Amino acid sequence: MFESFFAPVDQAVAQSTLTGFAPVLSDRDWLHLNLIRVVESSPSGRGFLQEHAGRFPSTPIRSTYFLSLHSERRAAFLRDVGERVMATAQLPSRLSDLPELALYRCFAADGHWHKPALHDPKVEGPRPAIGHFYALDLSTHLLRHLAVAAEPHEHDMSVLKRLQPPGLRHGVPRGTRVLNVYDRAGIDFAYWARCRQQSAVYFLSRVKEGMVFEYLREYDWSGTDPRNAGVSSDRAVMSRDGLPMRVIHYTDPATGKEYQFLTNVPDVPPGVLAELYRRRWDIEKVFDQIKNKLDEKKAWASSQTAKEIQGRLVALAHNLMLLYRHRIEDLGGVGDEAEVRRRERRRDDLKATATEAGRSVSSLAVALRGATQLSVKFVRWLRRALRYGEVERAALPDLATLMRSS
Repeated sequence: MFESFFAPVDQAVAQSTLTGFAPVLSDRDWLHLNLIRVVESSPSGRGFLQEHAGRFPSTPIRSTYFLSLHSERRAAFLRDVGERVMATAQLPSRLSDLPELALYRCFAADGHWHKPALHDPKVEGPRPAIGHFYALDLSTHLLRHLAVAAEPHEHDMSVLKRLQPPGLRHGVPRGTRVLNVYDRAGIDFAYWARCRQQSAVYFLSRVKEGMVFEYLREYDWSGTDPRNAGVSSDRAVMSRDGLPMRVIHYTDPATGKEYQFLTNVPDVPPGVLAELYRRRWDIEKVFDQIKNKLDEKKAWASSQTAKEIQGRLVALAHNLMLLYRHRIEDLGGVGDEAEVRRRERRRDDLKATATEAGRSVSSLAVALRGATQLSVKFVRWLRRALRYGEVERAALPDLATLMRSS
């Protein structure tokens, strides 16, 4: 079980050129130890070491472990391993029902904030929250850590500009366009134009209140395409500083609420873009998983390096759990049957609500998709199996029973 879960990481460690000599705690053991810390829900580093470090062949003393969290070399090694795991991951596409996006790799990006470390420097008033910025691949649901906020309450656009256009490609090779779906905090027309020109990076967001555009023309779109249900207009516009944009007017079929989506993507049907923005919510569900299922609610240590290490470990742990869940679905046919039933009920409720209100529903909005986050039943089962070294095939029937129950 332990070997199967860590197999993608161990392969990446073996290939990494950034491993170094560590006489007390090897890079591989350090990585395993910290990933288990993410998966477990220990309230503190000291508590985690006391409860769990004895499970490992190399158990570090407390001072050695905490010093390792501030190591720039370990941080560089972790970046390399995380990139290698994502580059070799094989997961089914969640965007296969949106063929018009074949030219794009689509990411939902956003900031996630949690409590500071106990020993973070005091400032006037409460210690400020710690910001991490992530990008979720909307096709695979692999999570990438982008940056740690450089200062308290750093604005999203400051982080995006610090990353530079190449940093918003999220490791995607040249030749493929990248589409970042961001909330309204990520709007900057001049920066969007620069990203598109320099790095083929595009954006999708929502119009801010008070924005004024010059109307140019209506895009050619099909009102009979069931994917465009809810779309009332799709307009080419110009911003005040003369940059071309596109504004899509859309009405939510369940609530009747009107939305205006803003993008510089020129060649994707409006209903597909509306659906893609709806799927931006997937990253919020992953943040909920990090906070409430993995109990990652505060910083582990005070330095920026330690905070980056924690953010990258959280992303890597998410990716390992995602890959392992896919493995056992293939290996033992263990799917989350209870979650499938819940999604079917939500779909039926959406159809009924829209029909009662006399509104049509996009065919994309009612298509059943994979779960947006790992279930708490799976997380608890995985913790127990790793903790007690359970044999994989012996543990799978118990998971199958859990996944069938509501």
